[in-house]
Amino acid sequence: MPKPKKFSEEHFEIRTSTIKGAGLGLFAKATIQTEDTIGYYTGRVIDEIQFNDPKRPFSAYLLWITRNHIIVGEGPKANYTRYINHSLRPNAFLIVSTRWKTARFEAIQTIHPGEEIFFNYGDDYWDEEEVVEEP
Repeated sequence: MPKPKKFSEEHFEIRTSTIKGAGLGLFAKATIQTEDTIGYYTGRVIDEIQFNDPKRPFSAYLLWITRNHIIVGEGPKANYTRYINHSLRPNAFLIVSTRWKTARFEAIQTIHPGEEIFFNYGDDYWDEEEVVEEP
């Protein structure tokens, strides 16, 4: 079996999501095989004290790695992976390492050029009144 590849921003396109009302989504421009790395989630890093500060601006792009390493995935330090939308039928999986303080998206099936990238945000992400629409 060939070694998994690591992809970068030039292998993707950001355009209107296939999910109604979701805004933008991330689409493959190359074939991505199972276990290939789509990219690392990046952004400004804050700690638990900053996270709980009532003056902190709201962000829907928060990824909790450890108490002292929470990634705010928007702004100048964020990258293309912030455009990966939710689906109950994902084609990618988020792998979090507390040891290395990283989060990377890995393909869980072959993704063809033109296909949108999705992962399951998990039950903790959604408010009870929110409805998830599938493409």
